[in-house]
Amino acid sequence: MLDFNKYFLERMKILLGRGYDSFLSCLNESEQKGIFVNNHKISTEDFVDIVDFQVSPIAYEKSGFYIDNLKLGKHPLHCAGAFYIQDPSAMFTVNAFEFKGNEIVLDLCASPGGKSIQIANRIPEGIIISNEIINARAKILYSNIERMGLDNVIITNDDPKNIARAYANEIDVCLVDAPCSGEGMFRRGEEVIKEWNENLPKMCSVRQLEILEQANLCLKENGCLIYSTCTYSLEENENVIRSFLAKHNYELVNIEYPFSRGVDMPEAVRLYPHEVRGEGQFVAVMKKLEKNEFLSNGHLYLKENEKFEKFLSNYINFQPKVYDYKDFSYIVKNENLIKKGINYLTIGVRAGQDRKKYYELNHNLFSSLGLKFKNQINLDYTDQKVKKYLRGETLEIQEQNGYGAVLISGCALGGYKISDGKFKNLYPKGLRIFN
Repeated sequence: MLDFNKYFLERMKILLGRGYDSFLSCLNESEQKGIFVNNHKISTEDFVDIVDFQVSPIAYEKSGFYIDNLKLGKHPLHCAGAFYIQDPSAMFTVNAFEFKGNEIVLDLCASPGGKSIQIANRIPEGIIISNEIINARAKILYSNIERMGLDNVIITNDDPKNIARAYANEIDVCLVDAPCSGEGMFRRGEEVIKEWNENLPKMCSVRQLEILEQANLCLKENGCLIYSTCTYSLEENENVIRSFLAKHNYELVNIEYPFSRGVDMPEAVRLYPHEVRGEGQFVAVMKKLEKNEFLSNGHLYLKENEKFEKFLSNYINFQPKVYDYKDFSYIVKNENLIKKGINYLTIGVRAGQDRKKYYELNHNLFSSLGLKFKNQINLDYTDQKVKKYLRGETLEIQEQNGYGAVLISGCALGGYKISDGKFKNLYPKGLRIFN
């Protein structure tokens, strides 16, 4: 039996009434695992056809599946970004809003990236700016986006106040998956429970309101703000929304799905582990009815690298526009969204580096655009050669000289280079799997 704070239990008993006993019993069960299929790499239908472990569909997420308590981090399809491991309840947040497919979206608290990955799949003609203020967490976010091979994600590592100044009145949809007291994650174990205390919800609510203020500055008139937490407290959920609405001209958008409703806020929803197969979650959607008077920062001038573009044209089947930013060259979908005064981890697909005497292609390029490479090695993900590749070993394959992409079951996994008939494995050393 897990040891829960008495104050937390008393509050939940009042909140849930007759559902309390079922809730308490459920908290002592194992957490429910899920995966989200990344359609940038593989269709959901094809994934289901080839996968070698059992999945069952999640009703509210067409690319989401429940899985048993499996350790899938070293699975070849996971390495290739075919799927992302995610709490099933967390997948609902993105489904609370219907995307058109071409929006400019901001995810203000994005790491580790599950919701950004979902949104990027929803907006193939749009762009998502995924921000994480903590540098170590921003690097995790980059790693996940890179593995997914998404070409419509910009990653920022900055304070939301700076983001608000840079993107004032430019964002169609803003997601605030707010840092919270984490009550909905208690099934992850004792460490999560020990970090909680009865003052934490109030402390978190102050920070949550600060972040919402910055989100408001970013949004266009008639833009939508999605607010979510993985906690149950009124202080961090309904009370935060009420405080925000008291200051700004927004309307709550009804979320049409048969979950428990918000407390005295029927437009919002609450997901409880005894009612759904997942962890705790609160979600509310608000439409902005006012216009800010602030102007966004001007965009940062980016120098186009025509030499790198010509070099890439030798290996890929389209002519990209390549821009230099700091130490790397990038394929950028919308250079006007790269603003002055912001710390970017990536401004698009990181293509590579100019090493003076030669160009070095980046893993991000292979993961994102592997299907567009002229030279490809396509292996079944169960092929023993895949394990050798993931270990960084040489493959005995006859191909023409130059760069190419390794695909597994049609999903771009990484790159290689052949010089004088010799195969060089370009799968990054930090990602290699030796067992």
